[in-house]
Amino acid sequence: MKFLLLRRKIEAEAEHLALSGNDRKAEPIWFTIGRMLANRKWTLILVAKDRNDLIGYISISFAKFRKMRSNAYLVLSVRSDHQNKGIGTKLIQDAEKLAHARGTRRIELEVFAKNTGAHKLFKRLGYEEEGRKRKIAQIGNEFDDLILMAKFL
Repeated sequence: MKFLLLRRKIEAEAEHLALSGNDRKAEPIWFTIGRMLANRKWTLILVAKDRNDLIGYISISFAKFRKMRSNAYLVLSVRSDHQNKGIGTKLIQDAEKLAHARGTRRIELEVFAKNTGAHKLFKRLGYEEEGRKRKIAQIGNEFDDLILMAKFL
C-alpha cells in the first residue's frame, strides 16, 4: 500500500515521467497488489526509505525471452524533495548488483532529455546513449526527446 502511494505521489509531481497525473488506470488496490506479486519472477522492486516514509524506488524488469534473458530494464523514481542526496545512485548500484547476481550482462533504461539531472546521473554511473526518439512526448506546449541508454555489467 505504501509503495502504491509513493508511486502516485511521484507520478503526480514529475513532468519527466512517461506516466503522470491521471494517466494510470484506476484499479482496485487488491488487483494492483496481485498483479505486482504475479510478476515478481520477472520484475523486482527496491525501495528507499527515510525512517518510515518511502522516498524512492527502482524496478528491474528481466527479459522473459530465452535469447534476451541476460538483459534487464530499469525504471528509477525518487521523490522530488529527496533528489540530489545520493538515493538514486544507491538504488541503481543495488539494482545492478542484483541484476549481475542473476546473470544479467546488459541493463537499459530510458530518460527524457529535459530530465537533465537523471541523464547526468546515468552517464556518471556508466550508462551510454544508444539512441534517441525525437519529440516523442508532449509536455504542455513543448515536445521532448526520449534518450535510450544502456550499460554492460
